[in-house]
Amino acid sequence: MPVALALLPMLVALLGVVIDERTHQGYTTWLSACRAAGPSIRSVLVFTFELLPTAVMGMLTGVLLVQLAGMWFRHHTWGVPSALAAHGGCVFGMVGGLLLCTLALPLPLMLGAEGLLAALAAAWLFPRISQRRSRTSVKPRTTALASAQ
Repeated sequence: MPVALALLPMLVALLGVVIDERTHQGYTTWLSACRAAGPSIRSVLVFTFELLPTAVMGMLTGVLLVQLAGMWFRHHTWGVPSALAAHGGCVFGMVGGLLLCTLALPLPLMLGAEGLLAALAAAWLFPRISQRRSRTSVKPRTTALASAQ
């Protein structure tokens, strides 16, 4: 579950990239600008917000969907840890993807590496978050209060 949730924002962002590319050559211009500017976090972020606005909105929509899934499944033992692991995996994947844009990799390879990084990070985080949550959860009382008897 956390792997699928980690990939959700990326898939919705990819839909936004397709829309940006078809409407104003957003992805092509973004890729050229990122590669020309070199590996700089500032330039990658500025070019992303200016040239791929629909992709950014798609990513934010995907993040909101992950939040909603976490809220919807909060009563299951895996619900909240899955959403949290998905957010962590998505962060690793998207940061890695933004840095990969400066390399001259083919698009399918770049997207595959970004998705793989997100999936691996979410799969690694999930058991650690679940384990920590089970240790810190509130255990119900087994004895009644003296004043209630």
